[in-house]
Amino acid sequence: MTTYYIAFLRPGALWNPERPVRELAFWDEHARFMDALFDSGFIVLAGPFADRTGSTVITKAADAAQVWEMFKSDPWTEQDVLSVADVKEWVIFLDARERHT
Repeated sequence: MTTYYIAFLRPGALWNPERPVRELAFWDEHARFMDALFDSGFIVLAGPFADRTGSTVITKAADAAQVWEMFKSDPWTEQDVLSVADVKEWVIFLDARERHT
C-alpha cells in the first residue's frame, strides 16, 4: 500500500480560464519549478482540470505539511496565479501500474 498526498489548487487573481494554461502569466517559471519537482520524484502526476477551474498535483511526500511548504516557493503561488486550496492524504489500495504479468 502506497500513500500519496494530493494538492488541490484553486485559481488566483492572475488565473485566466479563457487562456490556455501554458499562456498564463509566469508559466515558464512555474514550469521550471514543477519540472524540477517531477524530476526529483516528488511530483507523481500534475495538471489542470479540463474545465479550467484549477489543478491537482499528486505527490510522494512525507506529510501534508511538506506539500504546503513546497508550494510556497512556486512562482504561481508567489504571483497569485494558482494557490493550494487543500492537501489530502491519499492511500491507494488498487494500482494497475503495479500489476504483475
